[in-house]
Parts: sequence; C-alpha cells; structure tokens
Amino acid sequence: MRRLLHDQNIPLPIVLRLRMCAEIASGISFIHNFNSQQGLLHGDLKPDNILLSQDLHCIIGDFGGARLMKYTTSTVNSSRPTQRDQMTRAYAPPERLADGPRPKPKKEHDTYSFGIIVHSVLSRETPLEMFRDETDYVEAIKRGDRPDRRAIEILKEGITSEVEKSIIDILESVMTRCWQEIPDERPNMPHVRNELNTHLGKLSPETIQQSVTSVLSYMRFFLPSKTTHHCVPLRNFNTRTGDFHTSMSLVMVTRF
Repeated sequence: MRRLLHDQNIPLPIVLRLRMCAEIASGISFIHNFNSQQGLLHGDLKPDNILLSQDLHCIIGDFGGARLMKYTTSTVNSSRPTQRDQMTRAYAPPERLADGPRPKPKKEHDTYSFGIIVHSVLSRETPLEMFRDETDYVEAIKRGDRPDRRAIEILKEGITSEVEKSIIDILESVMTRCWQEIPDERPNMPHVRNELNTHLGKLSPETIQQSVTSVLSYMRFFLPSKTTHHCVPLRNFNTRTGDFHTSMSLVMVTRF
C-alpha cells in the first residue's frame, strides 16, 4: 500500500480511500476480537504492512510482532525495546515513545497507528513530512503534536463533490479520534469499523469498481513490477504460548 500512496502519478479516488480505511479497520477489529476470550495485538501497523490484492482490497500482513492481549502486562521492565516489542516509531503512540519504562503493547496502540495510517491515506505523505528527521518528529509527537495536515487541506480545496467532501470529513474525524493523546479516549476498532462501513455502504458498487479500474490502469503503467513481502503468517500463531512458530515463513505476493 505504501508504494501506491506515495506515487503521486496515480490518482487515488476518494471513495477508494474510504474503502481502504474501512477494510483496514475491519481487519484490526477482527484481530482485536478474534475470539470471545482474548484478542490479538498487531504491534506494528503501517502502510508497509498493508498488502493489496489484485482488486485493491487491503490485507493486514506481518504478524511477527503480534501477541495475545492476555500476555501483556502494564509495563516492560527494560526501557530498551526488544525486537518483538519494537514499533515503527513514525506510527507509534506517544506513550510508547516516552522516556522511562515502556507500557506493554495494547489495542489502543494499534488504534493510534490506524489514525496515522488514515493520515497517510488522506495526505499521501509519510508522517515525517515537514519534520527535519525522525528524531524531530518523535519529539514533536511526545509534545502533543501530530503529522502535518496541510496536504489534507489542499485535497479538500480541490474537491467539488459533496459526497467526496463528506468522506474526507469522516476520515479526518476518525483520524483525529484515533490519535488522541490519552489511550482511553481513542475509540475501539469495532466502532470505527462500523462507522466506516456504514458510510461505505452508501456508495454504489459500480462507483467503487470504477475507481478500482481507474487506479489499476495507472498502476499497470507506473507500478508494473510485483512486490514480494516476507511475512510471518497468522496461522503460525500459538494461542497457548502467545507467540509465533518462526520455523516457517510466508511469502505473500501481490500483482502490484
């Protein structure tokens, strides 16, 4: 998904941006609530870990850092992250970036990461845009700042369709609520999923398919090569130990 978002040669219709966000929210909601007793935390949500099918449906990948919620505790003893605890800093919530003991992964961290992903879908920029470097960005996030919204404002200025304007407003509202400073103030992902799917359901399938067809025609020209992702498959997850069997690897291939 990252390559598509950042290739400005490919127009990305607003209705398709809504579908992408709705599908990602549905995927996160599923892994957070995959059975009645416990959920799974992804731990490193970002556009690089969102794969696209041949019809541009979104698939959440790379569960190498995932863990069961029941295996998390309030804090990690060390202030140094292990490889499994390491989130990509550009998509990590402020409480995971703070100095001192780090809180264990929790579903609100995935929710925050989703908010940053929505920003990337709307702005088609990385969160680091307008910051000197990652360190500057991290310090800004810890102060309560969030990624720059100027690209979203420019997007809104160029939109004349009332339907598309309302979609942008919905996505921007979800984005803002998901990246709240206080974890408990972030919405739960089933609520976000339902909200986005409700609005997606108001669009005709023909409108969405036209958008997909248009984007695919551009992608065949600008992104012709296949992309291979080496990921840890979800089916390797051991619910007894709360960890993955890493003896096997999965190569997920998308056409674009």
